[in-house]
Amino acid sequence: MKKNHYDREEDNIILFPGLKHRLYEKGIERMEANDFQEAANMLRQAKALDPSNDEVCTAFLVALYESSAYEEAKLIASELLHEGIGDYYEITDIYLMILIQLNQHDQVVHTLEMLFEEKEVPKEKMEHFQTILGLSKKVLANDEQAKSISIDYDYFNSLDLQEQTFQLGSLADKNIHPYLDSLVLMLEDKQAHPFLQTIILNVLRENKISQEVFVRKMHYKGTFIPAELSEVGETSLFQTISNALEVKLEHDNPILFMQLDDMIKRHAFILYPFEFEKDNANLWTLAYRGLGYEMYGDNWNTEKLASEFNVRLEDLKDAMMLLTELEQISSPII
Repeated sequence: MKKNHYDREEDNIILFPGLKHRLYEKGIERMEANDFQEAANMLRQAKALDPSNDEVCTAFLVALYESSAYEEAKLIASELLHEGIGDYYEITDIYLMILIQLNQHDQVVHTLEMLFEEKEVPKEKMEHFQTILGLSKKVLANDEQAKSISIDYDYFNSLDLQEQTFQLGSLADKNIHPYLDSLVLMLEDKQAHPFLQTIILNVLRENKISQEVFVRKMHYKGTFIPAELSEVGETSLFQTISNALEVKLEHDNPILFMQLDDMIKRHAFILYPFEFEKDNANLWTLAYRGLGYEMYGDNWNTEKLASEFNVRLEDLKDAMMLLTELEQISSPII
């Protein structure tokens, strides 16, 4: 049978040698640079060339999750689990996180109860999966009431941090106006954990709450309109600090840069919507670099570097003390 024009064009497509590997490497590079959307685009192409490759498929799934493409990530995770591609329990773990982001706790419970019934959960995953199962069951149980959850202030404060986080996360797809007074009260409470206060502000921002709220966080305080706030991580000073560290460390010590960049993101989340009081990028860049020296046990001359960066030695010491405090608050959580 004579082939038509389109058949001939299809036969003439030439795949360059190593294209899949290059796409995979580019995808990983974009993930390391936190450009997850572009990473997903690269890895989607790599997966199309080799649909059953464990590394490519797992990386693609992670990129989708990190870029908040949860619906597509759920489909891909289901596909990988069904076809046995990748580490089964690693994929299951990501799948569960996707379901939690989609607030599909009923599917979390169903998935985990089936796993436990099969009695094939590895010991190292047992406690982790049991914790997720318990928390999702609590969310579902509370759903019946609230439809009724009133985020009773005293009750909420009696919960541990992880349960408080799940409670607040359950508001993502609800009408938050019945809980607004309690949420605003938590923003004013200097005893409230800064991590939870950031989650509350995000919930209010995403619900376009336009009333003024007073926020008291650590030694910071101020009045904000949630609907007008930028997203977490988009504050200019933190971005400037990260960019300055990237220039200094990306080639000489990329691992240290990634560690410090993660630290900056944690601190930005904890402080949100505030920034450092001293709007001096040189000061904070040097303070983070100083923590990097200390993390690796390197000797460094504080006075010399303070002079080199044109910052006051006392300001540098104060800045590093604040960063250490933020690290103590954020490390156990994120």
